[in-house]
Amino acid sequence: MKRDVLNEDDYDEVCRVIGDAVIVLTEMGHETRRAEITRLLQRTRHQRAHDERDEQRMLEHAIRLVKP
Repeated sequence: MKRDVLNEDDYDEVCRVIGDAVIVLTEMGHETRRAEITRLLQRTRHQRAHDERDEQRMLEHAIRLVKP
């Protein structure tokens, strides 16, 4: 996925979501490789399946952007 697919505000939010995932992994002592970040984002998306649609959409975009 390229940045131009998202508007600027959505891109900023996706970057924030990815950054939060990196911080969580680091605090837990895990690697911050793309595969690890992707797994965390996928677990989060699954756990929050019933949350607000915009949040789900941002998680899906973040997964596509980071996925190896």
